Amino acid sequence: MLILSKWIIKGIKIVTIIHKGRYVAEVKGDFVVFVIGMRVNKIFSFTKWITVFKAMGPMIRELYQNPEIGFLHTEFHFSWRRVTLIQYWKSFDQLEAYAHGQTHLVAWKAFNKNIGNDGSVGVFHESYNIVNHGAEAIYNNMPTTGLGKAFSVASVTKETQSARERMNV
Repeated sequence: MLILSKWIIKGIKIVTIIHKGRYVAEVKGDFVVFVIGMRVNKIFSFTKWITVFKAMGPMIRELYQNPEIGFLHTEFHFSWRRVTLIQYWKSFDQLEAYAHGQTHLVAWKAFNKNIGNDGSVGVFHESYNIVNHGAEAIYNNMPTTGLGKAFSVASVTKETQSARERMNV
């Protein structure tokens, strides 16, 4: 059973579908999890950190508009002083190729020129290469998110009751 909730933000209708019950992510093959973020170290250096924050938008838009790049999905997480994105990629080679591409290089050069090592803003990333059956996820009464959004979801079955079964361990 599905529950729909509708939001309208600046004229854009956003529909969230809640999957009632237990669902699992149907993950197929190898993939990469890429965690990237920024931390505001000097709150009053607004002109420094806002440019870093705004640089993410064009890159995320480009990734979603060009699926051949190898990008699958991203999740945004906001906390005090920090923005973190969890991204899912088809392969590390595709992630690395994007990192060396024009859009990312422009943003990276701007960061080094305008901020460099002044300490006003921190940036970080972590990469995880997940091999076949190296990840699992379960959701209960949730919209599609994370691995389920990057791949697909399915109802829990007798064979997918536990994390051990879902990972084939």
